[in-house]
This record gives sequence, structure tokens and C-alpha cells, in this order.
Amino acid sequence: MSNDQTQISAFIARETKDLLDAYVRQTGAKKGRVIEEALDFFLAAQSGVPAEYIVPKTIVLAAESFDDLVASIENPGEPTPALRDLMRGR
Repeated sequence: MSNDQTQISAFIARETKDLLDAYVRQTGAKKGRVIEEALDFFLAAQSGVPAEYIVPKTIVLAAESFDDLVASIENPGEPTPALRDLMRGR
């Protein structure tokens, strides 16, 4: 970390903050260092992995797409021959 530091501010989920607080209590790590390392890892992943392989924590669907997803979960179709072969390790 550089001696040239700046402060940032961000709103995060309460659950995330609670997890961070528990981690720093358990490990003795400094909160700022944990956050900086997490950002470093995140930014490195963003630059080194194609965007189509990055799965966001939250996926936003249009109402119609959500309804289609729920319907497919509640009424799954029959597995295709290709899926059966895949599941059998072929």
C-alpha cells in the first residue's frame, strides 16, 4: 500500500458490515486493509477475466423474465438426451 492514501465512503449492506466486523474481531486485521485487499482482488479479477465469466451477486430480472424463471423452476421440463449423457459422464 502506498503512503499516498485517501479516504472513501460507501453504503454497504448491514449483513456485509456485520461479517466484516466479525472478521476483524477474529483476526485482528485492520478494517481498511481488508477492504483494500478485497478491492485489489476484485479489480484484478475484473481486468483479468472476460466479463461474461463474472457473475454478479445480484441479478435483476424484468417482471416477465422473473415469472418465466419461476414457472421453469416449478414445472421443469423432461431432461434432454444430451443432459442425460452429461449427467452420466459421457
